[in-house]
Amino acid sequence: MKKSKAILAGLILGTAAITLTACDPPMPPEVAAALAEQTYTCVEGNANVSAPDAMADLMWGWTDSLSYACFDPEPAMTATAVLQADNPELEISAADSECEPAVSVPFAVDAAVLIYMESEVNSLSVSPKSIAGIMDGSITNWKQLAKDNPGYDMPDYPLTIVPAADALALKAMTSYLEDQGIKVNNKVFEASSETTIDQYSLLEEGQVALVPNSYAVYLGLYPASIYLGQDADDFPIFATPDVSGMQSASTQWVMKTTEAAITVTLDKSKVPTPPEGSDIAPVPYQAIYPVNLNVCDPGDLVPRAVSRFLLRLDSQGALAASNYAPIPEFLRIAALLKVSAGLPTPTPTATE
Repeated sequence: MKKSKAILAGLILGTAAITLTACDPPMPPEVAAALAEQTYTCVEGNANVSAPDAMADLMWGWTDSLSYACFDPEPAMTATAVLQADNPELEISAADSECEPAVSVPFAVDAAVLIYMESEVNSLSVSPKSIAGIMDGSITNWKQLAKDNPGYDMPDYPLTIVPAADALALKAMTSYLEDQGIKVNNKVFEASSETTIDQYSLLEEGQVALVPNSYAVYLGLYPASIYLGQDADDFPIFATPDVSGMQSASTQWVMKTTEAAITVTLDKSKVPTPPEGSDIAPVPYQAIYPVNLNVCDPGDLVPRAVSRFLLRLDSQGALAASNYAPIPEFLRIAALLKVSAGLPTPTPTATE
C-alpha cells in the first residue's frame, strides 16, 4: 500500500491538488514550494543512499529524521547510508554517477578552493592571474602575492604545492579562470579522482593545495578568497568561498532540463540574486560546481520519495550549516518536481 502524509497542510494545498507526474502541466512555483515544505510522501521500503564523506554526518541525521516521519500507520519508509561501492539506489555525488541514473538533479553546491598553511598569513586572497601563476609554476614565493593582499606584508618564504588535486576542483578552477579570459597552463597539479579528505589534514609550512571547499570546511582549514581588484572608493573586492559567496554564484546558474536530468552552467553575465531581506547580492564566488542527487533504480518509487524528502527546505537548511551550500530556490523547486514524477500526490490530512 502506498499513500502520503501531510504535515500542517494549509488551504493552499487543499485547493492545489496537482499530481506530480511528468505528464501534468507545470506546478506553479509557489504551490510547489508550499507542498514541499508541508508534505512528504511515504512509500513502503528502504533505499540505500551513498554520500560524500563530508556529508556523512548530515546523511545520518536525515536517515534518522526519515525514520520518524514515515512509520506505522503510514507506509514504513527508511533510508540506509552505505558506502559508494555498495550499489546504492540513491547516490549523492559531484562526480559521475556509478550507476546509470534514471533521474539526476542538483542537490548542493561545492567549490574549488586553494587552502594554505603559512603561519605569518592570517587570511589570504589570490587574484585570478596569480592562481594561474601558481598553477603554471611561475609563483614560487609568498612575496609574489603581495599585490593581491593590499595592506599586508607577505612573507619572503617558498610557496610549495601539494601535487594531488581533486579532479572536480581542478576542473572547476580551470573553467573559472578561462571564463575570466585567462589562459591556464597547469604544470603543478595532478588531477585525481582518488583524493580523500585526510590527505590534506597536515599541510606543511608554505604549502598550497587545490581541493573542494567541503574538504576545507570539514578540516577547519583556511581557503583563499579571490582578489578582484578595487572598487570606485578604492576598497578591495573579494570573492569569498563561504555559503554567501557560493550561493550568490549559484543564482547565476542557468538550468537545462531533459526527461531524466537537470544540469546547470554558470552565466557570469547573469546578475546574482540578493538573498531574501537584502537588496545587494554578495560578490559571487564563481569557481563552483553542483553535487548531484542520482536516482539509480528506475522502477522503484522509494528512492524518488526519499529524494523528495531530502529536497525539503529543512534539509537544505542543514546543508547551509555544514560543509556545503544549498542550491538556490528556483533550482530546488525544479529538482523537487523532477524527482517527484510518478509519486502519489501529497494531499492534506482529512479534518473533522
